[in-house]
Amino acid sequence: MTTTDFFIPRSVDEALSLREQHGSDLTIMGGGTIIMGQVNDGALFPTLAMSLRLAGLDGIRRNGHLELGATTTIAAVSGLTDVPLLAAAAHEIGGPAVRNMATVGGNLFARAPYGDLCAPLLALDAEVEIGSAKARRKVALDQFLANRNLGADELLLGVQVADTAGQSAFIKYGRREANTPSVVAVAVRIATDAAGKCIDARIALGAAAPQAIRARQAEVALIGTTLDSDAINAAGDAAMGECSPSTDALATEWYRRKMVGVYVRRAIKQALGMSAE
Repeated sequence: MTTTDFFIPRSVDEALSLREQHGSDLTIMGGGTIIMGQVNDGALFPTLAMSLRLAGLDGIRRNGHLELGATTTIAAVSGLTDVPLLAAAAHEIGGPAVRNMATVGGNLFARAPYGDLCAPLLALDAEVEIGSAKARRKVALDQFLANRNLGADELLLGVQVADTAGQSAFIKYGRREANTPSVVAVAVRIATDAAGKCIDARIALGAAAPQAIRARQAEVALIGTTLDSDAINAAGDAAMGECSPSTDALATEWYRRKMVGVYVRRAIKQALGMSAE
């Protein structure tokens, strides 16, 4: 089977029109790092394909909140020094060649142990914008990741991140120092009051479930505390209990669960400027 039509729309409207016309028969490509890997592996044989590279969905904008177009490259996100949680995660994705091709939208569709951008976006309460030729809608990122379902006429257009307060940290544990899939990835954001009491917390996990997840019980373990060692340990234990990792060539389910506890504690301490010991 060979590709008979390859579309390169020059606008969002054109892309949405093609999506409406061809529906689920149309294979969508951002940077191509996921799709072309499947093609090269013989797992995908698209007859109709569409690249969004020239559709005007790239770019980073600020309009009371941060907007990342679906085809914004991971390399561009790694330069967001004013959003260190995102920049740190983006820098950990692949090597320079991959970061220059891979896109924000594509990363949201990457399955564990990939998709490292999902955890920090969850910790930042991100929403995704989904559009068709007829309408547009916004969905909380955690809801989107639960099934990644789009209508046959819809495209992922971008991600929106509200201005959020607090101290943050991202830690990825892989088998190599760089350019490696995650054994576990942890993104943490913590807000405190003047007395040092935790008033809000976000803890998100990558590679610890079929998709990135919020560790909500771990968050509850922190809120209202002064973030002492007992609270931090309780958060790590809670995160271990609510994750559902799998066994693969990188790590066993048992090992990943143990590392969730270790790295949640480390990430909290790093966010707070505490020693990891």
